[in-house]
Amino acid sequence: MASMYETLMDLPLFKGVGKDHISQFLEKTPLIFTNYQKGEEISTPGEEVKMIKFIIKGEVRICNTLDSLDLTVEERSGTGRVLGADRLFGISTGYPFKIIADEQTSIMQFKKEQYVNLLYSDRIYMLNFFNYLSLRAQRPTEAVSTYAEGDITGILRRMVAILTDPVAREISIRGTRENLACYCGVDVDKLVNWEKDMEDAGMVIREPGKLVIPSRDNFLGL
Repeated sequence: MASMYETLMDLPLFKGVGKDHISQFLEKTPLIFTNYQKGEEISTPGEEVKMIKFIIKGEVRICNTLDSLDLTVEERSGTGRVLGADRLFGISTGYPFKIIADEQTSIMQFKKEQYVNLLYSDRIYMLNFFNYLSLRAQRPTEAVSTYAEGDITGILRRMVAILTDPVAREISIRGTRENLACYCGVDVDKLVNWEKDMEDAGMVIREPGKLVIPSRDNFLGL
């Protein structure tokens, strides 16, 4: 079983730090550990981000809902995922999605003010944070540029590339075929034919009420 030192050093915002840095962090920072059972909500849309959270055990479902069409893009993520770091600052400081435990899950968290102190303590923490924010800031532009096709595949690739994280283990698009067809600007028959072709190619799995994308990379052609 990984030690707390190893667990922290594997987290994206702690990459490259040594054990001395981790020791100082643990001495100065009160950590809160919370366990969630499957189905429990970890955060809700609009909830203010006051803590930075890390998944240290288990898996969660991160649910982005497109309210105007009642479609939800869900991604599953596990150990090491950072939650809320890109919403600590700026105009919008509320969670844009719902987070639900998909199995028994342990979350480590600490306050925003403590993270600010950590950023000032060593440049490596700040560089990690800048890299984390830059990746997310650049993703929409790259998605629109890379997946510019106006067909169903291009439209859904843009959706997935923008709304989900590269570390997502599985993605689902929940909603009716009628609403998904409306989002793609096609009729339902055309969407059904596309789903069948993509399922035959191993890119998606059709299930009642949702379309499952087993591999984000494969779907995006990465």
